[in-house]
Amino acid sequence: MNIKPLKKKVLVAESKKENKTDSGIILEGTRGTGNTATGMVLEIGPDVTMVAIGDEIYLDWSKTSIVKVGDAQRVIVDEDNIIAVVEK
Repeated sequence: MNIKPLKKKVLVAESKKENKTDSGIILEGTRGTGNTATGMVLEIGPDVTMVAIGDEIYLDWSKTSIVKVGDAQRVIVDEDNIIAVVEK
């Protein structure tokens, strides 16, 4: 199944980063500080101008809509809720 976002929406795969405590305990399901998360842009709507497919971004996780694409969980976020693009 393919999903094509509408208007200024962006389809994002959340980056999986392992969070560990100082003693080495792995914390699953945590995003770190606050509601921000990094992700990879998979698809963009026709009115999106600030990001491109393949960009790594920081987004406000509390402003996303979770969708299931095949077996994977993805999020759709409005372009205005993208905080930054990671420059390589």
